[in-house]
Amino acid sequence: MNRPRRLVLALVLAAVVAAGCTSSDDTTVTGEPDTDQPPSSTQPDDTEPDNDDDVDSADTTEPNDTPVELTASFRGVTEDVIRVGVVAIDFDRLADAGVEIESGDAAAIYTAALEAINDRGGIHGRQLELTTETYLPVGSTESDQLCVKLTEDLEVFMVVGAIRLDQVLCYTELHDTAAITISQQNQERIDRSNAPYVSVRGRTDTRSIAWVDAMVEAGVFEGETVGVLGLADADEELYNETVAALRAVGIDPVDGLVAAHGGDVIANTAAAEIVLEKFRSEGVTLTVHASPIADGLEIAGSNGYETTWLQNPAIGAGSLTAGGVDLSYVDGMLSLMPTPVGTVDQPAMADDPAVAECVATIEDRTDETVDYALDAEEGNVNLAINACGAATILELALTAAGPVLTNESLATALAGLGEFSMAGFPSASLGPDDHAAADAGQLARFSATDEAWEFVD
Repeated sequence: MNRPRRLVLALVLAAVVAAGCTSSDDTTVTGEPDTDQPPSSTQPDDTEPDNDDDVDSADTTEPNDTPVELTASFRGVTEDVIRVGVVAIDFDRLADAGVEIESGDAAAIYTAALEAINDRGGIHGRQLELTTETYLPVGSTESDQLCVKLTEDLEVFMVVGAIRLDQVLCYTELHDTAAITISQQNQERIDRSNAPYVSVRGRTDTRSIAWVDAMVEAGVFEGETVGVLGLADADEELYNETVAALRAVGIDPVDGLVAAHGGDVIANTAAAEIVLEKFRSEGVTLTVHASPIADGLEIAGSNGYETTWLQNPAIGAGSLTAGGVDLSYVDGMLSLMPTPVGTVDQPAMADDPAVAECVATIEDRTDETVDYALDAEEGNVNLAINACGAATILELALTAAGPVLTNESLATALAGLGEFSMAGFPSASLGPDDHAAADAGQLARFSATDEAWEFVD
């Protein structure tokens, strides 16, 4: 992929790759991850509600052998089905628009992960009735139309998938519809939501705080002059949260945000080079690359900029290579990794049994072949993991909510899930104040020789 297309991707895909979308950023998209098998310690709640008329209360009675008569307990919940909207990015149309991202058939992968729940008997005897829709993540028009279709026309109980930044609020705030998204969550979106709202990956704000804390504990900032480089076109929200987290621990970094240029590669490159010269003049010795895409690193390397690199969030070796980065230039770069092997596009990810089970589920139900190789023609491992993660959360939460399924019982269930695991994310949790499943992770260093991230003991 050439760099003009990569920068359009930054504008279009903050939802698929990294964090969360703001309504002011109409050209970013969102990412995806995890397992489709609930932990064996989580048992379905077959209890009978204390009051059949009280459909808004969660079921908290002790299990018994009394059969439960399923009712239409809430919008999108009938005696037989739970209507779920599945939202996926249309990568074929993105390619037609000039942004080629070989990530597989997102709609088919999400659908396969969720259909596996039906094969296990569904949720308390109800089957998931899936409506899968795709959209072009440029601007908000298609996203808004899709939201209206799913919530007003089809009256789904909840939505699952890649929903960009503030566009999730169309579901959770305006239409009181629960959502399980892949990423791009922050406290403001949580506070504004009137329906349950959780994400597979960590929140952008708390993730950056955890990232800074890990770097402080490792002592990497001591004696260094710190600069932060980021592209507003890629993810200005992530950049601002990284800077705020640094300032909270007493580090006042040299500002290096490259203003938005609407995908103009020449303008972005020129502006980034001005920032790099500013870093040189102010004596920056350690640079934080606060961006989910590799363009800033590629520009810096091409410019001959010398520094020690830190990366927030971690970028897989395959993405670095595709982004034009000379891997030797970022050798030794530190980041924080939530996965057991550092990055989801490493072949070693195949050693994770939960990932293997997830991949088998996808391959058995679709025409997709999930290739773990770094140079795979279609990089769909990450997409598969995201889909399985969403399916895991959905199955655990709906099961825990009991047969009287409502927004309130779902919220109570999510708040009480506690610790669990997902494919690619062995450490995950949800609770009253924890709305993002994947936990922070571990300090890792990039090895150019191995083309992989390696955990730092």
